[in-house]
Order: sequence, then C-alpha cells, then structure tokens
Amino acid sequence: MFTNLKITYKFPVVMICFALLSALITAFIAFTIAKNEMTNSAEEKLSSLLESRATALNTYFSVIEKDLFFHAQSPLVISAIEQFSQAWTALEKDQTQQLQNTYIRMNPFSNEQKSAFHKADNASLYNQYHADFHPTFTNLVSTREFHDLFLFNTQGELIYTVKKEEDFATNLITGRWNKTELSRLIQVINAQPNTSKHLFADFSPYEPSNNAPASFIASPVFDKSRRYIGIIAFQMPIIPLNRVMQVTAGMGETGETYVVGPDLLMRSDSRFFLGQSILKTRVDTISVHRALAGESGNARIEDYRGISVFSSFAPIDFLGTRWAIIAEIDTDEILTPVYTMNRFLILSGAIIAIVIFFLGYLLAADISLPIVAMTKMMTQLSRNDLSVNISVSERKDEVGKMAKAMEVFKNNAIERELLQTKLNHMAHHDTLTGLPTREYVGKQMRDHLRALQAKENKLVVIFADLDNFKNINDTLGHQAGDQLLKEVTVRLSDAIRDEDVIARVGGDEFLIILPHVNDLSAVKHIAHKMIDSLAINFVLQGKICEIGISLGIAVAPDDGTDEAMLINKADKAMYLAKHRGKNNFVFANELNLTAKESSHTN
Repeated sequence: MFTNLKITYKFPVVMICFALLSALITAFIAFTIAKNEMTNSAEEKLSSLLESRATALNTYFSVIEKDLFFHAQSPLVISAIEQFSQAWTALEKDQTQQLQNTYIRMNPFSNEQKSAFHKADNASLYNQYHADFHPTFTNLVSTREFHDLFLFNTQGELIYTVKKEEDFATNLITGRWNKTELSRLIQVINAQPNTSKHLFADFSPYEPSNNAPASFIASPVFDKSRRYIGIIAFQMPIIPLNRVMQVTAGMGETGETYVVGPDLLMRSDSRFFLGQSILKTRVDTISVHRALAGESGNARIEDYRGISVFSSFAPIDFLGTRWAIIAEIDTDEILTPVYTMNRFLILSGAIIAIVIFFLGYLLAADISLPIVAMTKMMTQLSRNDLSVNISVSERKDEVGKMAKAMEVFKNNAIERELLQTKLNHMAHHDTLTGLPTREYVGKQMRDHLRALQAKENKLVVIFADLDNFKNINDTLGHQAGDQLLKEVTVRLSDAIRDEDVIARVGGDEFLIILPHVNDLSAVKHIAHKMIDSLAINFVLQGKICEIGISLGIAVAPDDGTDEAMLINKADKAMYLAKHRGKNNFVFANELNLTAKESSHTN
C-alpha cells in the first residue's frame, strides 16, 4: 500500500493515523481517571511531607531533651547551682531587690542586650560567680538558640538566668510568678525529684517575657552524692520550630505545615500571615480534632482560612503533651491541572493532525540527526566530560546500540572516577575513625599559617592524647579499643566548631586545628568541652570504662609560625598536662614558665 510512497510522506501518513486514534483513546481515559489520580497523588505527597516534618520535629525535640539531660548532669551546671546558691545565701536578705537592681535596673545595656552584662562593680560573691559562669551559659543559649536558661535552688528561687527578665531573682513557688507554667514545672519537680524525669510546659503567654508565647523544659539536678540541689530549665525558642515547619520546598503555592496544641491554637506560625500566629490563630477543624485524638490520615476540609484544602494529619507527642501536626494544600491548586488538561485535550484534538504531519515530515527529513548527536557525545566523552547525556540510548536500531555502548563506556569512566575519589579519600583519612590523616591536616595547617600574614586572628594547634586508653586496650582487647576510638572521635568532633579540623595522628593521639581565633577564651571553652565530652563514661563489652584526655595548646603566631614547631610545642604542652595530673589542658607558653621555675629551683 505504501510501497511507492516516499519516506518523506510515509512517516507523516502513518503517524497521523495512529496518533489520532491514540489521542482519542487517551483523551477519554485520561479525563476519566485524572481527577482521582491527582487526588491520590496529592494525598500521598502530603502524607510524605507530613511524615518528613514530623520526623524533623521529633528530632528537634529529641535534641533539646538530650541537651537538657546532658547539662543536668554536667559538672558545670552542678557547680553553678551550688555556687549561686551559696552566693544567694551570702546576700542574707533582700536578694531579689539587690540582684534585680544590679543586673536589671542598673544594667548598662538595653533590654534586648541585658545578657551582655557579665560583671558588676561590686565585690559580692554572687558577682564573682556570675562573671565566671555567665559567658559559658550565654554561649550555650546563643548556640542552641534557646530563649533563656534558668537555674533554681531547692526553694524555687530563680538564682540565675541569661536574659535577666523580670522573673530573675524571684521565687517562682511563692512569689509574683507562681501562677505561670514555669512555676508549675518547678513545683512538680520540687515535690518529687527524679533524675529520669524531664517535664515540659506547653506554649502559653509568659508575662516576664512581655507575654510572648513561651514553652519550657526542666529537669532536677543532683550533686555527686545524688543529693537534690536544684533545677535547670530552658525557655524553648520559636524560631527553630518555625524553621522546621515552614519549609516550603515541595509545598507548591498554597501548601503549608503547622502544629496545633490541645487548646486548638497554633504552635507554629502560619505561612500566610505576616504576624505571629502562635497562640493567636484558632484551628478548629476535623483534621486537628482527629490528630489530637491520636488518629492519622487524610481529609478534604475547610481550613482555618475557610478555604477548601486537602489535609493530612497526625499526632505528635513530647513529654506528655500532644500536638496535632497538619500538612495542607488548597484544593484548587491540586485540581487546576485536571481542568487545564481537559481544555488542552479539546484543543489538541483539533490541531493534532497538522502537528503530527509536520513532525513526521521533519523526522523523515532529519533522520541523520541522531548520528550527528552521537558524534557530539563521543567528542564530549573523549574530553572526559562525563556529564554528557546519552539521549538516544533507548532506540532499538543501530544508533540505539551505539548509544548503549557509549553508555557502558561512560558508566565505566564514572566508576573509575568514583574509585579514584575513594582512593584519594583513603589516602588522606584514617580507616578506623574516618578522620583526616596527619598529612592532610598538615596541609590545612600550612594554608592557614600562610593566611595569618594578612590577618590579625590566630591559629590554634591542639595536641590531644587519651588518658587510660592503653589500660582499656590491653584489658578488653583491640576490638574494644577500636570501638572506643570511634566513640571518642564522635564526641570530640561534636565539641569543636564546624570550621575546625580534627585528625588522628597516632594510636590514641589527635591533632586539632582551630583557625580564625580572635579570643583565647574561646579556645579554653573548646578545650573544656572536649574534656567534658569524655567525662561521661563509655560502655564497652558490658563494662563501664573511664578515660580522660590531656591537651597541649600552641598558638600561632605567638608560639611560632612553623608547622613542625607548633606541633612540637603542642606535644610538649600535652605531656606537661599529663604531668600535672592528666585530663586537663596546658598552653605552650606555660612551658617557658615551667622551665624558668625549674631553673630557679635548681
């Protein structure tokens, strides 16, 4: 039938016949099922997004709870409560008036900057302790984005806060703020202290914070003899919660996720309101009620704006408080593609014959184009451009076979690149801990030393050696020793800054590089964090193991600008730290002082 028809016309004729038939069938089927498919897809997407946000929110809560657990047991907090309690008692009377006058009324900084006031001019014991502890707690609040940190004694007296609001130095059990949710937490803990009990107070207006929405998490604190000495509490922030819930990626133009409390008020801000929604916007919908009842699912409802939406919901529980987590998107946004497709199918039916005819004609005229494309791809591959897309590899003819061969070649080249990358990583990283090697960190160190010439900041080199590691390794075996090194690596990595570099340079020796240091007090803080990070015992093969860490610290350019010299001084300082009793740190400039003391002694 088409034997004598030129290929230039044969392709268009055949294609137009099949295309018209296919278009008619497809249009009928597509319009019939599109609405259901779009609805199901929207619900699945919302459920997936909801699960993702719930996971992120649970992770956020878990991190806060772990922070509280850690700090409730930390020697720093224990010491702070003991010393602030002692200082409070030493004031004898009118503690509230004295401390509020000093740190609030006479504070030289503005209300928003009161935490910048570290030490007053008076010589009181409280003022001395405040100067010691306040910088560390201020840094903790800033780093973790908490609104505030509170320390209470056993009588419910708020003996320390970072922000110094109106509740500072008051008694939250008997005083002015005894009706607040924070007071309720303090009273519950005081009534029955328990080391495993962390209590959470849901968002409510907190008058000392200008009636801003505030939630709290608190835990009792015990000294080394397990005696109840006070309470630590965090005023949880709003910004990180919004950061988790207001991720708009994948949510389209009208999608949002938010959380609602048992009072049906929002616990995160709405995407659609410029102002704050927390404790202001009421969400009385079926989705919220079902989620607060413990159910999970999907529904098509009217949201808090009175707009029809697809809604996915689930409960989320934290320390005895249940919230509803909701993901929603406007119905119009989901179904608009269906209506658009309907109009498109009607229009396409009228013009499809013309379009297919010309497409077929172009296909016949340009049959050689794939060959040209293949040539360009081969040229790119010859230049080691592995990003080239083998776009014709699905063809079944000879061109398709050539493309498949090229794809194999490309995949082999990619595997070689990946293998080379892996080998390079193995060459510069320790196989046990995954930390960089001495050579790698040495290069980093040299780069930073060169940069010091043009900048005023310092480079800090810390040489670290584990205390008691050899005894554990010899007693429990190398496998336990290796596991201990891995856990130590994780804790030390968490103790340093993101820009710092830590390397394993020996069996139980580590080298840490701290660039861009402006204040050596920050170095001391990091050193304390590293020591504190190993203060919590390790459990290996069912046995509790205690280790410490001795740190030697050299500072460039003060202690030199040569890589080997700095490492050598840090190493000697580390041994001096071990000589002084281990599990502490020594700066390299103390080596000269020690040498002078030794010469005077001789």
